Formats: sequence, C-alpha cells, structure tokens
Amino acid sequence: MSAAAAMLPAHGEVSAGGVPRPLAQALAAELVLASSMLADLAYDLGSDGATLRRHMASLQRIDHITQIQLAIADLLRTSHGAVDDIAQVTLQDMADRLRTFLNESGAG
Repeated sequence: MSAAAAMLPAHGEVSAGGVPRPLAQALAAELVLASSMLADLAYDLGSDGATLRRHMASLQRIDHITQIQLAIADLLRTSHGAVDDIAQVTLQDMADRLRTFLNESGAG
C-alpha cells in the first residue's frame, strides 16, 4: 500500500482538499443551516418597513452571503478537487475569486 493510500479514510472517500467525504457532507449541512439562519434574520429585519428602507443594501449583502454559503456547500457535497468544479458555481464574482486564488496558488 502506498503512503498516500494509507492516509485515506477507511472507506477511501475523500472530497476536495483531502477532507473525508463524511466531514465534507457535515460541513455542507452546517453551511446550509447557517444560510437558513441568516435568511430568517434578513426576513425578520426586512419585515419592518423602516429597517428595510434604512438597511436595504445590508440586507441584500446578507442574501449574497447566504448564496455564497450555499455554493460552498454544493462544492463540498459534489467536488472532487478539480478546477473544473468551479464551473458549477453560479455566482460569477465567487467563481472569479476562486479561479484567481487557484491560479495564484499554482493549483489552477
């Protein structure tokens, strides 16, 4: 058995970055939960007209954050560590940042 194979989890299931698949799935679930909590918070804050008018841009940023979290959760659930996995990211600004990071780190 190679040294690399010895480092794999017992089931041999590893997601991107060497994170064991069960942990990646659990992290994805936590991101979905956090996104739901943020969405509920934004809804509560936005239900007050005065707050909505004063903080519309901030509430929109909360929505954008939840979309980023959900995209990361999707990557954790489905990614195999390939640069091509970024193609599934529908948020263009996030996909661009990921590509830039991967290119600068030499992984792309």
